[in-house]
Amino acid sequence: MSYPKEILKEALNNFIVERLEKYDFKFNEKSLKFTREFGEIKNEIYFPAAKYNYANEIIQFDCYFEIESPKFKRWHKKNFPELNVAYYLNPKNKYSEKFNRDLLDAYYDFKEHEHKAVMNVIFENFENYANPYFLDNNTWNKIVDNSEDYEDKIDALIMAERFQEALELCSEKLTKYEAFMETQDFKNETNPNIIEHYSYNSNRLKIKKQFLIKTCS
Repeated sequence: MSYPKEILKEALNNFIVERLEKYDFKFNEKSLKFTREFGEIKNEIYFPAAKYNYANEIIQFDCYFEIESPKFKRWHKKNFPELNVAYYLNPKNKYSEKFNRDLLDAYYDFKEHEHKAVMNVIFENFENYANPYFLDNNTWNKIVDNSEDYEDKIDALIMAERFQEALELCSEKLTKYEAFMETQDFKNETNPNIIEHYSYNSNRLKIKKQFLIKTCS
């Protein structure tokens, strides 16, 4: 009996591992993950399986290209234990139009397509979509430039040790939140989701501003 994970592992070993090793990725056969590190920043390629995979019958999976920083997560947990944080970093990816969706119909399907063909599409997406994105964001200063979310940018500024800039941005955003929350429009707001959004985000900014004031003093 052929199990989906074993079939995927075999395909990765046959068609992807050697090519990604040339880009300094290491392959973990147990987790079926490829990783590469640029100091504190890690690139990760992994293959979540479809929920209903079944031996010899359903062999479907996806492929994700992600950026993370274990050091950042440890730092965030230590300094802001009351605040949750995303597992992966999320700077803007400017290469979405280069992502090849051929053979991808919710999942890649090994029962519908040849293993080599699927692996070739995945590697093409690595070269044209993922690797440029990884290289655009392999330092904290680059992540600062590419972060669209204000709190992501604040965190990246802190990790880049640009504390005064982080404090200025944090203060600016918090002032805008607090000013709006003092308006009659907000006081008359009845949508609990909107109220929660402003309360939640302003509280996060207050906590980070307090940290930055201490850091900059």
